[in-house]
Amino acid sequence: MIKKIQNLFWLAIAVGSLVSIIYLCVKRYKTDHIAKEDMRYTKAVMINERNYNGNTPHEFTGYSYEFNISGTRYTGDSHDTSDRVGDTIKVLYDVNNPSLNKPADPNK
Repeated sequence: MIKKIQNLFWLAIAVGSLVSIIYLCVKRYKTDHIAKEDMRYTKAVMINERNYNGNTPHEFTGYSYEFNISGTRYTGDSHDTSDRVGDTIKVLYDVNNPSLNKPADPNK
């Protein structure tokens, strides 16, 4: 009985990990391929939320930014270590799903 529960636990961990990876890949793809007719620009402010590279957790990749659409707060990763908290950047987002967003500067 204990062995069966352990096997189910590890199966759940494996399935959860796989679903998480697929979700992140799909979100990344959608963010990189926002349809032109659904693109909107807005200004975002850098916030004190640090982002790190997933492969090397000690490698700082930049601060997060935040912006508001219709009273809802959205965030994203600037992917730029030169940005500082309080700086303003231009952000591209999907009008149908603002959680799909990225810095508008192609260098980021």
